[in-house]
Order: sequence, then structure tokens, then C-alpha cells
Amino acid sequence: MNTSPIKSFSVYGLFGTSDVHIPFDENIKILVGENGLGKTQVLNILYYTLTQNFLKLSEFYFERLVLRFSESDADAIEINIENIKIINKSVNWSSSGVAKRVGAAMAVLDKNNSSLTHPVSLKASHIKHQGKIHTAIYELKAKTKIQSGISGKDILYFPTFRRVEEDLHNLGYDEQDERLNQEDTVIQFGMDDVSRKFASIENKIDSLLKEGFAKISSEILSQLVKGFSETDNRWLDTIDQNALEIILARVGKQLPEEDKTAMRAIVADKKETNPSLMYFLKKLLEIYDTQKTLDNSVKQFRDVCNKYLVGKQLFYDESAIKIFVKSDITDAAIELKYLSSGEKQIISMFAKIYLAEEGQRFIVLFDEPELSLSMPWQKQLLPDMINSTKCDFLLAVTHSPFIFDNELDRYAVGLSEYITRTKQVAA
Repeated sequence: MNTSPIKSFSVYGLFGTSDVHIPFDENIKILVGENGLGKTQVLNILYYTLTQNFLKLSEFYFERLVLRFSESDADAIEINIENIKIINKSVNWSSSGVAKRVGAAMAVLDKNNSSLTHPVSLKASHIKHQGKIHTAIYELKAKTKIQSGISGKDILYFPTFRRVEEDLHNLGYDEQDERLNQEDTVIQFGMDDVSRKFASIENKIDSLLKEGFAKISSEILSQLVKGFSETDNRWLDTIDQNALEIILARVGKQLPEEDKTAMRAIVADKKETNPSLMYFLKKLLEIYDTQKTLDNSVKQFRDVCNKYLVGKQLFYDESAIKIFVKSDITDAAIELKYLSSGEKQIISMFAKIYLAEEGQRFIVLFDEPELSLSMPWQKQLLPDMINSTKCDFLLAVTHSPFIFDNELDRYAVGLSEYITRTKQVAA
């Protein structure tokens, strides 16, 4: 069992008719329910809570919510919609000098270990701002607790995929719009973003190569003066021939072909014939090792994407350091913009996870991942996401049984099991 960083999430007074309480005993949960049950609403509310976007939270119809990162009642984060609305109405509170007063009041709270529910003593001059100060403290305290709970994890929200192929310009946004850049956690499925990610990785590998080669060049001058020390030839037995060819190709014209041929001979014969070339070869392979983490992440990304592509494949030319899609028929490169909506969805989504920085961890939220996906793809999607080993928490909402027709079946629960009706809707 993998422990969940989020212990439970509750929404009270949803739509004015229901209370929803979702426990997270493990770090994977798939909520199943028909359209109209409130799946997307609950997921959105959780997303905007975790990202501390209280302005967006005020757009939803509920009374209060409770988020827990531990079993302790003292650590529970409770957010009341009325307080959120007050905060959002006070958008100009900082310009009135209330911000400084909030800072002072927060210091008092921290010093006295006060909770949000305890009264805060204010100077007489602050009384007229008391309401704003208390609501601002309320917001800051909640945000601090949430930030602590998700520390070290990035939040990825995959919205409903029926919008995958929508041009953002049709929504009134320019692709460089600052508002979109601020919502980086919401996956927009832009192929330009994927192309930039490919280019970034290619450039990083190339930079590591150039830096390493420059370092070798400076070191070898010193070795020529001092003389090359004897090397234990047993390390030649560990050299991967494919790795050797890749690094020699990456070096390109910076190394003469006759030197490359001599290095191949050293590896093939397992015998040192030229101390300087032996030294150079060892250093080149050390450079390759520094690039291996990036290389492996690209190869894992390539392999998972190719399970979904038909008539084409994602190709990683390790020698030329190029990532692209090519046709199985013509062998020609295919621009990402010409992929189907489902293919764009797959590549965009997996790029965000599999090509993430080393050590990056994710809280992943999925809204109806089945849309735009064929039945076989639906069965593979979530397991492939989990197999990235980068998801610390995954919550998906769906109405398709194929999404959990796999090893994740035990994590699927009907959302209705977590809903309590508090008010009957008149017919």
C-alpha cells in the first residue's frame, strides 16, 4: 500500500443539496459516476484548493470544504465560501495599508500559536480594518497549510479532453498570453509546448557534451606534460559498443575519423595501444554517463508513446540528439500539429510527466480521461501514468469502465458512495 499525501477531501453543501466526503486510504483513486453527478465540480474544487486559487473557488456552489493532509483535526484546513467571497471583494486591501497590519497580526498568531478561530488583538487604529484583516489572515493561514501539505510536489490537472484540438485563439487567448502561462498546471495540450520541451532536452544534452569535451581538451594538455598514468584495461570489458558509437557520433567532427577508428579498435581488442587515446576514450564515456539520465527519460517517453501511435512512431536519434515523430511508411518526419487529437493528447500528457526534471514529483488530477481515446488506449492510460514512478497521488473521475479495466480496478469507487443528500430537490 502506498500512503496518500492527501488523507481526505470533503465538500459540504455542494449545489445546495449534497455533502461529499472522499477518503484517500491510498495514493490512487478512480471515481466513477454518470454525467450530472458532480464529478468534474468536485475535481475542480480540489484543484483550485490545492493551487490556492480562492478567486476561482468562489465561482462554485458550495458552503465549505475541508482538506486533510493528516488525521489530526488540528491540521484540518477548512475553507468557508462566504469568507472566500469576502476576501475576493477585498482585492484592493493591500493598497490601503492592511497588508502591513496583516503581517503584524500573523506574527502575533505565530507567536501565540493561535488558530484561525481564535480572536486576534488589534490596535484601536486597526479596528476599522478588522474585517479585512481577519479574512486576509484566514486566507494566508489556509494557503500556508496547503503549501506545507503539497511541499515538493507539482500539481497537474488534465481537463476534459474534448477541448484537446480547440485552438486557444478561439477562446480569446494568444498562445503567449500571460494568463495561460500562469496556469501552467492545467494541461493545454499545445504542440508548441511539446516541441519546445523536445528542443530543451536536445539542447541540454548537447550542452553537457560541449562542456565535457571542452574540459577534456584542457585536461589532456596537462596530461601530455605530466605523462599518462597506466590504466587498468579491465574497464574496457564494461564498455557498451552502442554507447561508444553514440558518443562518437555526438562528438562529430571535433574528433578526427582516424582517432574514432583507433578508439573502436581499442575497445574491440580490449588492449591499450595509445595512452592518450585511451585517456580520451575513458573521458568521452564519462561524458556519456552524465547524459544517461536524460537519455533514459527520453527513451522511456518514446517507448510509452509508441504503444499508442499507429502507422508512425516517436523516434529518438541518440547520435544526432533529435526527438521527432516519423512515418512507418515513408520514414519521413511528421510535424506534431498533424497528429490526431488522441495522439496529441497522449504525447502532450506523457511529455509533461516522463520528461519532467529529475526528482520532480506530481499530484495528478484527471477529468474524464476516456474522451478522444479508443478502448485499448483507455485501458493502458492510467497504468502507464503510474508506471512513470513520478506520481505521488492520482485522482481520476470517469464514466467509462474501460479506464479501470486493468490492474487499477481495485482503486475504482462509485462517487455516489461518498455523497450524502442533505436536501431534496423539488420535482
